[in-house]
Amino acid sequence: MKMKFYPIVFALLAVACTRSEENEPVSQPVDAVAIRVQQTVTGTTRAAVNEGSEVNATLLMCDNDNWGTFTVKKQNSITGTTLDDRATVSVSTFQVGASAADLSLNPSLYYNTDGSTHAWIAAVAPAGDVTGTSVAVALQDGLQDVMYAAPVDAGVSGTPVTAALNFKHLTTQLSFAIKMKPATGGDWNGKTVSLKSITLKEATFPQSVDASNGNVTWTASATNLAIPGISNPVVGATPAGVGTPVMVQASSKVVIDVVFSVGSENKMFYNIPVKNGSDADLSTEAGKAHLITLTLEEPKTPDAAVEVKTTATVEPWQEGTAGNATLN
Repeated sequence: MKMKFYPIVFALLAVACTRSEENEPVSQPVDAVAIRVQQTVTGTTRAAVNEGSEVNATLLMCDNDNWGTFTVKKQNSITGTTLDDRATVSVSTFQVGASAADLSLNPSLYYNTDGSTHAWIAAVAPAGDVTGTSVAVALQDGLQDVMYAAPVDAGVSGTPVTAALNFKHLTTQLSFAIKMKPATGGDWNGKTVSLKSITLKEATFPQSVDASNGNVTWTASATNLAIPGISNPVVGATPAGVGTPVMVQASSKVVIDVVFSVGSENKMFYNIPVKNGSDADLSTEAGKAHLITLTLEEPKTPDAAVEVKTTATVEPWQEGTAGNATLN
């Protein structure tokens, strides 16, 4: 029994050691100094990031702020306790707090051992694949709070400085509320009015972020985005928040489609422009959260008037002439 058990134990230990070596050095190299990194989030990953949210980020390091020579290296190369080659890409998961907090990096990032080369750190959230200095955003669904922390100088190995990353939101955040303005003797008296859907027209999303300068590559084609999280709430006279906030590229105009159900009927409103307090088109801004309140006005029932009734049918497909072909 014991002879069969020992090889399994040794195999598990070997696997554990291999994984540790891939992700993090077992001990700090004697000839290198690890870089300390802190984070803060400016402004308001899946869903909007606020205080208490958990964030995954990709960090990039380059020497002397020279991003033109940056090369992706995801592991430290260590012989014994000597650092032969440094990782330039790391990842971290942290919780957003009211003040800056130290980040735990995987793998650790180290200074150049020459004592004169400055280490510069930049970061993108959520974490993604790195090509050159560009960090990919895996999903384009309106639920990604894409953020960028511009490069900061972490000093040199002899006089290290904690790299204080300040993450800023790159998209605009849109959230919705709904209310109804009833009419005395209105058309919908005694009927339940509920919200079925809101669709944001012509939305675009981040595809990647260049960590060296914060430039965003947006989706090439616009999408009509159905606001998620709407479950047919009843519309009342008091404004109530509906759906899940979405994060998209800021724009000079916001246009939506809205569908309500009134009793057993659907009421549709298409291509509705959203206005600001001055009745001009709402212009959204990156890093800012915009609350859009929709007011549904109940139509009045006019006196001495007869409503026009309409019906609709769809003519079924008719069978056309059959065809054939001979293949020789």
